[in-house]
Amino acid sequence: MTTTKTRTIRDSYLQLIRRFPLRPLRNEAEHDEATRVVQDLMGRGLDAGEADYLDALLVFVGQYEDAHHALDETMTPAQAIHALMDANDLKPVDLRDFLGSQSAVSMILSGARQPSKNQIAALCDRFRVSADLFMGL
Repeated sequence: MTTTKTRTIRDSYLQLIRRFPLRPLRNEAEHDEATRVVQDLMGRGLDAGEADYLDALLVFVGQYEDAHHALDETMTPAQAIHALMDANDLKPVDLRDFLGSQSAVSMILSGARQPSKNQIAALCDRFRVSADLFMGL
């Protein structure tokens, strides 16, 4: 039984390697494909081989994003939100649910108003970034 289970885990890992080899990402097309693979694997029950593959792929995605999609912490909150929207293919209307009204979104994006503490918390939760990014520190 153990041999069969080990073979199944190894086979699922190798199947994923054939789909998208584990190596540093070199361009946006590879980043996009890696992101699709991550999204396919997230939120479902994974065997040990799939989980190991996902862990390794996330390292490569993180390295690429740190090098090519890093946010400048000297940005204004509005600039940071615009950069995050661009990186996530979002439009202002997509922010309304967690920033409040459309007018609040417009004022924040134009720089006319700074995000509130609750809005900053919502942004941090949505984009998984530090609150410092939105406080203009």
